[in-house]
Amino acid sequence: MQSPNPLPHIFRGLATKSAILLPTVIASADDPSSFKSELFKTGTLVYSDDFDGEYNRERWGAPKNDRQIKDGKLVVTARFRSKEEAMKVLKRDHHLGLEPVIHLNQIPEAFVCHTRFRFEIDKLAPGRPVLQIGHHMILFNHLEGGGHRINLPDGPSFAEPESGLKPGDWIDLVIEYRKGEITIGVNDYSKTYKHDAVTIINEKDKLGPRFTFKGGANCRIVFDSVRVWKVD
Repeated sequence: MQSPNPLPHIFRGLATKSAILLPTVIASADDPSSFKSELFKTGTLVYSDDFDGEYNRERWGAPKNDRQIKDGKLVVTARFRSKEEAMKVLKRDHHLGLEPVIHLNQIPEAFVCHTRFRFEIDKLAPGRPVLQIGHHMILFNHLEGGGHRINLPDGPSFAEPESGLKPGDWIDLVIEYRKGEITIGVNDYSKTYKHDAVTIINEKDKLGPRFTFKGGANCRIVFDSVRVWKVD
């Protein structure tokens, strides 16, 4: 997967337009697993997947009927088609699996992540689709009319219409994170957010740090590739 090249202008508390510079490259630029980062000089690759092999239970959780690897993609769907069907199987009236939900587990406390994925949807719904960078922490949503929004936990939010992201688009996503600072690249658009509210740590989440992807009704989540590096 190719990552965007822009080097964002770092700010405290407010987003600013990014400057264009080539990132530091450790290893061959032709290698999709090569380390590229704006914030860090080196990293250790801890997970790499192009979904042409076995399903990785350690990273994505127990295999269920809502996820499968097919044609070099990890495809995630809703577990059940109706509330009645879900309640009959699950014996409860909540967390019914009526939307695609999947977690990318074992995210390092400081990391670089490159992933290519899409929420296959025709239109947006309130709060959906969403990527939670840290379970219920930093939120990445689509914007109505194009672009995306970043919400910091108990902090400000930033609308980024310039990314031009549309429902159903493939997203070449680059995340570089350490506590207090995060760079998020969406296709060819990149910003750095430096703020005390930048954290992926959820003290109530005993399975974290992790990413949570939720698609909403009538959605599939499709992953093409993922790379995660641990950084110091």
